[in-house]
Amino acid sequence: MGGVPDPKLKPSHSHHKDEEYLDCVITKRVALFESIKAQQLAHRQSVSGDPIKDNFAGRNSEGGEKWATTPLDIAKGISQGVASNALISQVNGVLWDVSRPLEGDCELKLFTFDSDEGRDTFWHSSAHILGQALEMEYGCKLCIGPCTTRGEGFYYDAFYGELGLNDDHFKVIESGALKAVGVLFSLLLTYYPKYGD
Repeated sequence: MGGVPDPKLKPSHSHHKDEEYLDCVITKRVALFESIKAQQLAHRQSVSGDPIKDNFAGRNSEGGEKWATTPLDIAKGISQGVASNALISQVNGVLWDVSRPLEGDCELKLFTFDSDEGRDTFWHSSAHILGQALEMEYGCKLCIGPCTTRGEGFYYDAFYGELGLNDDHFKVIESGALKAVGVLFSLLLTYYPKYGD
């Protein structure tokens, strides 16, 4: 990447975005998300909050509530440090989002970035954030991603038309990623307000 950079490759918000494509794709994503969310809320409201038991790291616990208590709630009950470092859980052998309510008695594991499961989850989520930043900042069309091979970090292949990205674009991408994280965090607090505590 030595030499004089080509001016047309510099980061610019004047790069043509296919707004029609983005509006269509993003509208479909939001509609799908809202539909799934409504189905899940309806289901949760139709089931009882019976007491449940969990077994985490050989520690049997009672006091959880079916369809209300989450792995993150259990982690917070152990310590704030455990909760802060938990990226994904495993419930009865199945990977489970830490904010997803438990559906019954369970064997529970929590994973941090130091584990394959935690790292894979972090990189997978990071790839989605990168993809959103690339779409919103440069109007690209996402192709292949998120990470598909364990231990290789994360990426998102995308089609940019005539634009070729270089090191000069990273600040704009990073800024877009920080905006995406802010939006995701505010959505999390909207749907799960107790996690802002």
